[in-house]
Amino acid sequence: MNTESPLVPAPTVAEQLLRLCADAGVRYIFSNLGSDHPAFISAFARLQQAGLPMPEVVVCPHEMTTLSAADGYAMVTRQPQLVLVHVDVGTQNLGASVHNAARGRIPAIVVAGLSPVSCDPSVLGHRNEYIHYTQDTSRQSDIVAPYMKWMYELRAPDMVEPVVRRALQIASSSPRGPVYLTGAREVWDAPAPAVREQPDHWRPSALGGLPPAEALALHEALCRAKRPLVITSYAGMDPGVPPRLVDAADRYGLGVLELGPQYVSFPGSHPCHLGYQRNVLVDEADLILLLDVDVPWLASQVTPHADATLFHIDVDPLKTDLGYWHFPAQGRFQASAAQVLAQLLSLDAAPALAGRAQRLEWVAAAKERVALRIPPAPTQGPITPAELTRAVRELVNDKTVVLVEAPSHATLIASVLKTDRPGGCYLNHGAGLGWGINAAIGVKLASPESEVIALVGDGCYLFGVPGSAFWVAGACGAATLTVVYNNGGWKSPRHSTALVHPDGPAERHDRYWVASGQGVKFEALAEATGAALGFAVQDRAELASTLRSALEAVRGGRSAVVNVQLAPITSQSLLPSTAQGDQP
Repeated sequence: MNTESPLVPAPTVAEQLLRLCADAGVRYIFSNLGSDHPAFISAFARLQQAGLPMPEVVVCPHEMTTLSAADGYAMVTRQPQLVLVHVDVGTQNLGASVHNAARGRIPAIVVAGLSPVSCDPSVLGHRNEYIHYTQDTSRQSDIVAPYMKWMYELRAPDMVEPVVRRALQIASSSPRGPVYLTGAREVWDAPAPAVREQPDHWRPSALGGLPPAEALALHEALCRAKRPLVITSYAGMDPGVPPRLVDAADRYGLGVLELGPQYVSFPGSHPCHLGYQRNVLVDEADLILLLDVDVPWLASQVTPHADATLFHIDVDPLKTDLGYWHFPAQGRFQASAAQVLAQLLSLDAAPALAGRAQRLEWVAAAKERVALRIPPAPTQGPITPAELTRAVRELVNDKTVVLVEAPSHATLIASVLKTDRPGGCYLNHGAGLGWGINAAIGVKLASPESEVIALVGDGCYLFGVPGSAFWVAGACGAATLTVVYNNGGWKSPRHSTALVHPDGPAERHDRYWVASGQGVKFEALAEATGAALGFAVQDRAELASTLRSALEAVRGGRSAVVNVQLAPITSQSLLPSTAQGDQP
């Protein structure tokens, strides 16, 4: 890789990192730059001027955008991207995006600088600003330690190649996940040695299938079952799963539940699709196959039948990055769901077909019993979440990719959309709100031909730092449509309070302190970036036409935000002008 003549200086460590990542297929570096990045900024300029390959730099005003956009890109491509942030404070500003990447098993390489150590003026990159003292924290990596798959400080220039290759290897191996690299200014600006490793020696590890005897045991159990249930959330992360799961459902007669589907694992219109609701049919099934899922049911609300047979097949079957976690299973395997399904489909089909009709009868009856009853659109009153989602569904075509980050409405939205196409819909894989409008950027960059629609709650929209998200979308030509389900606050905390204190004073007096963003013109926040058009809708008669106009703007290359006013979740006002008279 080092092709410089003796008269041209060797690349710095920062430049070598960029070259290695470019050679490995990393397309973007989502960055928020600081005083620890002179070596990187110089490397950007040198590589650009020399016409050498490097990841494209996407400058982000806020770090929530950096990792969330890399998250969206990796969902589509399964390829890690670079994220460059500023020492401890930039790492802290990543915020909830770190949680989301970890819980979603998203490969990403997060690189942060460290304050320089040397005070010697002869050392390139030495301490020459006061901030280098106050930002020199003793354990910077601890900020993100619970969420990173691997962390490492680059301490010597000659280690840059093996460290970068190992970071890419670990992030891309199942279960995938983010890694965190750090290095001081003196290291990044030091000369790097020539590349000497064989890239083929650093391939990611891969999961296999089941031992033959275990595959046969699962096959025989499915053949014996009368009420078999598959529960999944992210099996569709492997593109090989959806077609094979369809074949398996057809062969055996399996019912399939998709819970908070982070990826489309099974077509929503398939007769064996049993919907998106948690806790249904768990106590009725005589066989449950957990397939890449974190929370298949809530143990406080439902448990499997005492005689049920349970298998768990997962890229991450023990969830070792979580605290307490357990769901019963007689057979638990770390394996590729796609390969396991291929193993089942290679076995003798005759025993499976023998009981198939009876199993399909149960699936059909269960489907009717547990179907989410979506109310028809009212003729008066505020727009409802269901009719808004129906209106969005009218925009969906073969090029549409929908991102859903509306916790209070996620099950309803999935139930209305009933997405069939793998890659056609993604749900936030974590609990860190603000993901949707930023991940949409990465999805658009990964699939420029797609029409990307983000469906977000009003709280999620604010957490996403819209000033950063829409500025970046405009700067890198990643136009998307955002639809805000604006119910005037955070419904989830109200719902949680009602579950614990159903007859408490908060419920009796409608005092929840959740009306965050009350009165905010969400569409105007996007317009203020100069990179998006804003629309607001209260009248259902204008809903469909407004959504179409917004989508036409996106097709023309400009992001659009549609702020749709739903019924408010509380009558309590948090605005200063009314706060005094709002006390119970």
